[in-house]
Amino acid sequence: MPRLLPRLVKKLKETPLGEPRPRHLGNGKHAPPRRRPVYQPIPERPSYSVAGRVQSILLDDHSPVTNSRAYVRHKAPSPRVLVSPGKITAENAESYIPREMTAQEREWWSSPYLRMLSSPIRWCAISRRHMPSGSPRNVIVNKYYAHILADFLIRLTPLQLPVPRGTKPLQIWMPDGLQHPKFRRRNGQLALYMTCWKDIFSPINLSRTVPSRVAPKGIFHKLLATQIGHSLRLRIIQELQLLEERLSRRSRRKDEAATILRRLTRAEFKDLRKTGAVPHQDAIAVMVVPPVNRVPSTGKRPIASIEPEIPSNDQIIPHASYSHCKGRLPLSTLYRVQCDLPEEEEHPFSSLVPAARVPLYNGLTMFPSASQRAMLHAALCKVLGAERRSRLGRSPNGSDGNQQRRSISSSERGSHAFLLISNERTAKRADSAALAIALWRLRMWEGDAYQDQVCSGGWEVDGEWRMNYLRQSV
Repeated sequence: MPRLLPRLVKKLKETPLGEPRPRHLGNGKHAPPRRRPVYQPIPERPSYSVAGRVQSILLDDHSPVTNSRAYVRHKAPSPRVLVSPGKITAENAESYIPREMTAQEREWWSSPYLRMLSSPIRWCAISRRHMPSGSPRNVIVNKYYAHILADFLIRLTPLQLPVPRGTKPLQIWMPDGLQHPKFRRRNGQLALYMTCWKDIFSPINLSRTVPSRVAPKGIFHKLLATQIGHSLRLRIIQELQLLEERLSRRSRRKDEAATILRRLTRAEFKDLRKTGAVPHQDAIAVMVVPPVNRVPSTGKRPIASIEPEIPSNDQIIPHASYSHCKGRLPLSTLYRVQCDLPEEEEHPFSSLVPAARVPLYNGLTMFPSASQRAMLHAALCKVLGAERRSRLGRSPNGSDGNQQRRSISSSERGSHAFLLISNERTAKRADSAALAIALWRLRMWEGDAYQDQVCSGGWEVDGEWRMNYLRQSV
């Protein structure tokens, strides 16, 4: 007791009882999905015919009348990309261990666009329409619970702020579920969904938002758009860190077609800008991220950091996405994919479906902050290092690497463009489609996905509401 009391007094001084703290609205905390789905195989239904029976069907051990619950169908657990053979036994093979994906299912899983469209449907408070929300689904990938992050909606949860006694309660809307669940899980149960578009989060547009029944008097703080943009960029860094971690565990020494990330050579990057075609059929993104230049005053490069930067008052209100500054590079540009089909073989829907395109992201526009861009470049280089180690088994000697680098011509050297690949084979090593989804979500947030498409609607049916929103806000 004498030892316990001093420590208890110290803890009470640090966190006194009754001190109000911010809390999320809802009855209890967010309950994560169960890792073991309740699945039991249905027994074979017996015959109701009296022919050949010696007793009533009510006396059978598995009678569908007295034991009807055994015949209720349950959903099987979601398939995994890879299933450990050691966990499959005769007892649990049909109970809760999920099966392994087929080659066709892995091909579907490797497509970021199919995964974005397969997320649950939620109601948007701005467009007042139902869209894929990007809410989590119980899909297990490489022993991780993967939250499918769609690009259509932003999830906001009300946060109860502490106020003095006698004053009205203050509720504020905060973004939730934007980061990877391994780093930060979802907090609130009650949520409001809004379109993933920066122009909507201006004070004028937020004042026209449909009041939610969850928190009808909830307010939007002035740094909400900045906070969401930082979280979306942070998600890209997190996906790169997870990609580097998973690549360091799995080898591809005998599978050259399972490369996930590589640099484009200077000749390939020159041909890409000249022809407008990405030199890989399974490419899902191209990122142009050069090293950050040195600061002229200090002569040193900025320190890589993902810490948020507080904007000035002029930068708080987001500008319209359609009025780009002169001389500024676009965040992304779509390039067609170079398809290597034989001349006698044609795509069955070539006359109906447009040619596949891949976004090319400019790192300077995607990450305006120099320290955050240095963090992005460092994360990409770490993923390349993991790819190199998985291919060679060990890092080559410094003298051998320098000699090999000297023998390569300047056109065959690596450029600042990083090619991201996703197909059925790469899905076995790591989930590169999650990184493509995070990049696409930032593209949607900045408004590049709606350029030159507001009048026709683009990929969105009845997408003219975006143009009407811009006209009303002017």
